[in-house]
Amino acid sequence: MRKNKIYFITMGIAIITLLLNLLAYPNLPDKVPVHWGINGDVNRYGPKLELVSLGVLPIVLFFFLNYLPVIDPKKQSYKLHKNAYSIMNLVIILFLSCMNLIAIASALGIYVPFQKVVPILFGILFIVIGNYMAQIRHNYFIGFRSPWTLASEYVWKKTHRFGGYVLVVIGLISLIAGMFGSIGMQLFFTALVIGIAGIYLYSYLIFKKKS
Repeated sequence: MRKNKIYFITMGIAIITLLLNLLAYPNLPDKVPVHWGINGDVNRYGPKLELVSLGVLPIVLFFFLNYLPVIDPKKQSYKLHKNAYSIMNLVIILFLSCMNLIAIASALGIYVPFQKVVPILFGILFIVIGNYMAQIRHNYFIGFRSPWTLASEYVWKKTHRFGGYVLVVIGLISLIAGMFGSIGMQLFFTALVIGIAGIYLYSYLIFKKKS
């Protein structure tokens, strides 16, 4: 795929995240929070290198996502959904970067209301991906891949159109969940499990109906 403006913006976000982690490293305490529970409280501490190493994840994932079109047998599909794929990559890298920098800020003693901020980030992630999911063409790496979607482009298109709506609803639930603390997050994760299961069930039913 030819590189567009979104490609360089996404790469810039990943690089900046890594640089901020490297700058923060000398000022971090030896033990830092590395995992939070559903109620927003820290439930595991670890060495600061573990936290900073997560700052490498956005740049690694960036190059991985941009390498996939090269090895996918259906690489022509990426030319057809180039814009949607680029935006989805951007929002995924931005999400990971924000989560990492929030953790860094918390380790530096900066108060972050996790129960409000994290649901908003999840909400934006799912809403954006959901809005572009229907544009993703038949391929072997990105999207709702099941035996039924991979076997039929018709089932692929129907599933991704339906799945896009489901992801948007899950995203909206996540935005609302931030208002209800841990109960809201439980609602979000419940909606996520039911929603994904529903998408794959829909894929199967469409396949059987078409057969």
